[in-house]
Amino acid sequence: MKNIWIILIIGILIRVFLSFSTTHPDIQSLNAAGKVVAQGHVLDLYDYSSEAVVFNYPPSIYWFFGILNFLFGDSLELLKLSYLIFDIFLGFLLLKLIDPRKAAIAFGLWIFNPISLYATYMMGQFDIIPTFFTVVSLYLATKNKLKLAALALGFGVAFKLYPIFLCLPLIILGKTFWEKMRLGILTILPYILSIIPYLGSPSFRSQALVANQTDKSLYASIPLSGGEAILLFPASLIFFYLLIWGRQMNKLFFWRFFLIPLLLFFIFTHFHPQWLIWVTPFLILDLVTERFKNLLPILLIFITWVSSLFFFDASLTVGIFAPLLPILKNTPDIWTQLGITLDYNLSRSILQTVFASAAFYLIVKYFPGNEKA
Repeated sequence: MKNIWIILIIGILIRVFLSFSTTHPDIQSLNAAGKVVAQGHVLDLYDYSSEAVVFNYPPSIYWFFGILNFLFGDSLELLKLSYLIFDIFLGFLLLKLIDPRKAAIAFGLWIFNPISLYATYMMGQFDIIPTFFTVVSLYLATKNKLKLAALALGFGVAFKLYPIFLCLPLIILGKTFWEKMRLGILTILPYILSIIPYLGSPSFRSQALVANQTDKSLYASIPLSGGEAILLFPASLIFFYLLIWGRQMNKLFFWRFFLIPLLLFFIFTHFHPQWLIWVTPFLILDLVTERFKNLLPILLIFITWVSSLFFFDASLTVGIFAPLLPILKNTPDIWTQLGITLDYNLSRSILQTVFASAAFYLIVKYFPGNEKA
């Protein structure tokens, strides 16, 4: 246990340093929404959205930032550090999901994983919050507390919609039709309750209810005619659901049934860098429980993720360190600085191909019927 506390203290110090030494423009919109809420504009929040600052997330995250803004004022560094409670508790949840003899390894992998550090404390994105709730749901499901597990997953959906892909594996754990129905209702209840006050707002309906990011997973398709196509992500997800429907699931490996839908999403979607944190806890579970047998495909996923950062705006790489060196704020991307001309679309396609190959390998490894693999 002593090792756990040493890891935790070092991890917190790293997070504090990164919070004050890095920044990204996207956190400004979250902060702006928090100010609006803190000023009392809770129910008309989305009417203050504009072309310059778009509020396109569910209201829960803006309530969260509003409370922080009301309590601590306008401090982006403190806003980022507020994620610590979700981050650290997620690490301790991983301890509970792992053999105690391997717990320190799992905890260390989480505390020092670059994906979480980058997305949460450098970019300042809030994806750690729904990720936390998905792991809470997983933990409660392994303890057979299915109603609480469904509610936890529902809170994740209330912050970001992606945990909705994980609802069906959880619902299948219900023993009767009515238990499955109750679990299904609980997984969407927090989101439904949170958006009801805003359904009358045109700004909410156009910008947040159906945000433009939601259709990214529908781009990958096989054309059948000029106006008809097979949408690859929905098709693969439905295929997966059909395979697991009615199966008896081994709770020891239940985390795989959360990971597979997310891997399918990433394979067929041009995703934002911070989104990869969604799968990070489950990849850590794989590394520790499988004794690093799948290290190579997971390394490929990580390497392609890091490489992809250099094909976004420079604010995600050199510009992110502007608080340390203000001149970096307007510095061109690394390729311009090196005088290298690249085909961005081809480069991203190559990286996504490698990523997809590694992710497909893990899916095949975890596929229903391979629970003892």
